[in-house]
Amino acid sequence: MPFRDRVEITFDAGHRLLNYPGKCASPHGHTFQAEIMIEGDSLDPLGLVMDFGDIKRAIKAWIDDHWDHGFLVNSEDDELINALAAVAEAKVYKFAGVNPSAEAMARELFSVARGMLGTRLAAVRIWESKSQYAEFLK
Repeated sequence: MPFRDRVEITFDAGHRLLNYPGKCASPHGHTFQAEIMIEGDSLDPLGLVMDFGDIKRAIKAWIDDHWDHGFLVNSEDDELINALAAVAEAKVYKFAGVNPSAEAMARELFSVARGMLGTRLAAVRIWESKSQYAEFLK
């Protein structure tokens, strides 16, 4: 594919890695960067693979509704889920039987974005810090 477009979305969320043998077992947060990459062989009549605004609008709305300023948890993390249930304003997103690692987040967002953007979706990256990311490819 000769063309690749990239859109970046920043959001804040908390998580922890259940049964992790280190400090990531403690609830903590990050300012995450999500990168959505679209590929195409040709351009539309306006000279675009896909309008950046359309990509960003769809994915940002989903992230805002589900992840931004929320807590991402392993669905098996009963202790944390119960603790968060005591906070009326808490937004909780459960990953089915897996820790909410950058890798799992990239795979989850890829699945969501694929449903919105179709087969032109090439990859999703989740940056957990300015020096490390995980990527899920088609």
